Amino acid sequence: MKALFIFAIILAGFLFSPSEVLGQSKFAFSATVAPFYGHINSKNIFVVPSYSVGGGLITTEMKSKTTTKGYWVGLNGRYSFSSKWSASTGLWLSESRQSVSDITFTPAVPYYTGRSKSHNFAIPVIVNFQTSESKLSPYFSAGALWNFNSTSRLNISSSESYIVFKSNNSKVTPMVGAGVIYNFAQHLSVIAQPTFGYVIPSSGIDSHAYRLSFNLQLMYKL
Repeated sequence: MKALFIFAIILAGFLFSPSEVLGQSKFAFSATVAPFYGHINSKNIFVVPSYSVGGGLITTEMKSKTTTKGYWVGLNGRYSFSSKWSASTGLWLSESRQSVSDITFTPAVPYYTGRSKSHNFAIPVIVNFQTSESKLSPYFSAGALWNFNSTSRLNISSSESYIVFKSNNSKVTPMVGAGVIYNFAQHLSVIAQPTFGYVIPSSGIDSHAYRLSFNLQLMYKL
């Protein structure tokens, strides 16, 4: 939450700064929506309730192959170093649902349904390059997402009961994108980019995850 508060102050400072301080056409702001599809191979240790006689908790190792579908939404600020090069950052929120196609628990947890949903915040740090200043131009991006404040709800029975996992562990997702920017008005542009990202897992977690998304931005240039 501290990182979120600091970012909000910085973004508000840019938004309400006088245009002469920001400079002519160097700053831009955009709204992002990005549906995504991901795949995860992981091995994790969980402590979950036992519904056997006597109840209590059990520790189990879970090996799984998971598909995830969801979307990012967020706001961005962009600074242009030149007519072709720029850097951007912002604050994004993701909502996603996971479905486990192949899962093994040791010891066995027979009531697990293989479904979960989660959300988390992320701060993108991205460098962008466009080949020209024409109305329609190729647009390339490379950078990373810093993911934090994750919350997941893991279904554990057919009665729709669930376990909530909250984590402040941060994860970094390097990403690259290639698409186009279309300048349809003096101050307005649309950016469309397919992107690819690989999630670097937190320390102590055995996980290999990639994510494909389609990033769509509506940008306003000051």
